[in-house]
Amino acid sequence: MIREIVYFFRHGPAISRAQKSMGRAEFSQMLAARLDEDGFAELRSELVCDLHGEILEVGTGTGTLLRYYGEAARVTAIEPDDEFRAAAEVAAKSSRADVRCIPGVGESLPFDDATFDAVTASTVLCSVESVSRSLEEFKRVLRPGGSLRLIEHVRSDHAIAGPLMDLLNPVWLRLNKVGCNWNRRSVEAVRDAEFRNVDVKRYKIFSPVAPAAFPGALIKAEK
Repeated sequence: MIREIVYFFRHGPAISRAQKSMGRAEFSQMLAARLDEDGFAELRSELVCDLHGEILEVGTGTGTLLRYYGEAARVTAIEPDDEFRAAAEVAAKSSRADVRCIPGVGESLPFDDATFDAVTASTVLCSVESVSRSLEEFKRVLRPGGSLRLIEHVRSDHAIAGPLMDLLNPVWLRLNKVGCNWNRRSVEAVRDAEFRNVDVKRYKIFSPVAPAAFPGALIKAEK
C-alpha cells in the first residue's frame, strides 16, 4: 500500500502534464505503448492470441489490442468515440486478423443473440455505466460455450486498500477525466452474471505512465 502511494506521487504529476499537452487519442496510444513495454504486452497476448472465429471486441479504444489476435480471428471492434475509432481503423491495418471497426457501446450491442465465438474487452468495465448490463449483453451475443476474455483493474481485497479505494473513487474520477472507476468488482460481477469456468490471473504492473498501480485481473470464462 505504501509503495503504491509513493509511486503515484512520484510519477503522477508528469502523466497529468502529458495528458494536458497531448490529444486524447495520442495520449491513449502513448500510454498503451509504454505499458506494453513494461509488461502489459504479455497480458494482451495471453488474452486473445489463441482465439479464432467471430470475435467481438468491446471498447477497442485506439486499437491497441488488435495486433495481438491471430490470423484465424475475424474481429468486430466497437468503439463509441469517433477519434479513438479512427485510430483503431489505422491500427487494424497492421493486425493479422480480419478487423472491422464500428460504433457501439457495451450496454447495448447492435448484434443478434449468439453471434460471436468470443467477446473481449481490455480495461472497459471500469468506465461503463452498468457492469451488470454490459456483461448480460456480452453473454447474450455469445454462442453457447463461447469465451469471455477480460483484462480489468479491480478493487483491492486488502482490508485497508479496498475501503480507501471506495472512499476516494470520486476524487479519482475527477483526476482521470475519462470516467474510470478504480473500485469495480469485475471478477465478482462475471461470476454473478453466471458465466462458468471462471479463471482469474491476478497481476500488478508498476509503470511510470500508469502511476496508480491498481490490482488487476486477467479473466477467462465461458457462456
